[in-house]
Amino acid sequence: MTMVAPLEPDDPRTLGGFRISGRLGEGGQGVVYLAYAPDGAPVAVKVLKTGLDPVVRARLARELDVLRGVAPFCTARVITAMVDGREPYVVSEFVDGPSLQQRVTASGPLRGGELERLAVGTATALAAIHGAGIVHRDFKPGNVLLGPDGPRVVDFGIARQGESETMTAGPVGTPAYLAPEQIAGHPATPASDVFAWGATIVFAASGRAAFGAGNVAAVLHRIMTTFPDLTPVPPPLRALVERCLAKDPAARPAARDLLLELVGTAPGPVRTDADVPPTGPAQPYDPSPWTAPPPSAGPAVKSGAADTVPGGGRGGSRTRVLAGAGAAVAALGITAALLVPRLAAMSGGPSPTPQAATPARSTYAAEPTPTAPEPGDTGGTDRATASAPAGIPQAFEGKWRGHIAPTAGLLTSEYDIEIELKRGKPSGRWKEPANSCDGTLRLTAASGSALTFRLEDVPQCVPGDVVLTRKGDGLAYRHTDDLGLFAYEGTLTKDS
Repeated sequence: MTMVAPLEPDDPRTLGGFRISGRLGEGGQGVVYLAYAPDGAPVAVKVLKTGLDPVVRARLARELDVLRGVAPFCTARVITAMVDGREPYVVSEFVDGPSLQQRVTASGPLRGGELERLAVGTATALAAIHGAGIVHRDFKPGNVLLGPDGPRVVDFGIARQGESETMTAGPVGTPAYLAPEQIAGHPATPASDVFAWGATIVFAASGRAAFGAGNVAAVLHRIMTTFPDLTPVPPPLRALVERCLAKDPAARPAARDLLLELVGTAPGPVRTDADVPPTGPAQPYDPSPWTAPPPSAGPAVKSGAADTVPGGGRGGSRTRVLAGAGAAVAALGITAALLVPRLAAMSGGPSPTPQAATPARSTYAAEPTPTAPEPGDTGGTDRATASAPAGIPQAFEGKWRGHIAPTAGLLTSEYDIEIELKRGKPSGRWKEPANSCDGTLRLTAASGSALTFRLEDVPQCVPGDVVLTRKGDGLAYRHTDDLGLFAYEGTLTKDS
């Protein structure tokens, strides 16, 4: 049964003849209510965020028209919508069942046939959605409803304020399920939905987000640089999920091909999994926070690793896939050449034997680490001019704390941090209490009144370069990651 929360004082009681009864949920796009039609039939009413400009309203109207063409058996059918009023809203079919997120959180991972039915049902939905010319944009466990007649995919990432006709102002979707190309600044495509599908199946099979939880910057960094542990995913699904989680969108199967492979695999002993590493007994559900595994001791994956993925990239059941290729409805329009250079240099697919969330060590080369800026300068000093650090100077010694905020990149969250530095030592300590992050600041360069450190050993947060510059009685703080995803700045004060 669906969990319904009471209405809040400011919630509407009626909309367009529909009687509002309770709250079903709230997200970035608006609030979803349980309501009843004049004939007594239950419906779901989503009241969208206000302030939509005319361009976004027009796009929303077009997308809703297209949504009505999506097969109703795999989504919540759109009944009506009002996009021109003071409170734009969408009325859709009510699906009486928990979301996949709620089901797994309450009862643990899905097993056996239950997991396979979820995989087939959601892949069917994606194929139908893409066939209608739509990109979901926000596929995740919270948007998969487990109705009495099977899974339904709901809550499309439809038009919202700040989007243009061709490019979003920022990635639309939930951080843990964003594809690498979205993080790199490209709009969502059908291939992005397929990546989110793979991450959703990992969550359903393991009870954990594929790339961990916690600090948003850390999650995005893991998506770009690591491959998740697929051990909890049973062998019949594992190789396919691997390909769906390829860093290169062109290496992922289209939703139609994904569905063909799922339903075309022979059952029982006839099915062979020679390309998939064996797995042990199903792991018990463990909701504890994500922790980084030890670094892999194996050789680095070389460029072209996508060719060694089990099943040969988009191969697998090649005959089955080719038989349906002519009817494929979603082209993988983004290729590696269209991605930012650092993303294009990554491996096209995961390791053939994914026993842990290992680094995606392909031909990726980080941009040069910024060095300590001169006083009053926001830029970096040429590393050749920076003196070799002999140890932390006395002027920087002490316990420092302060508030940092993003100045560049995709993030909006702000944090409090603490730093402890000791004179003459080659390193210090760094802490972000809100996310239980505790790491090492290794001194790498000194120049005038500025020090550059390498932030290391922070599995719950993001490694990178930290520049501290003396500024009166305080320290100017700047933290950047290796991928250029963000830059954080702030001022630290010394504990008395």
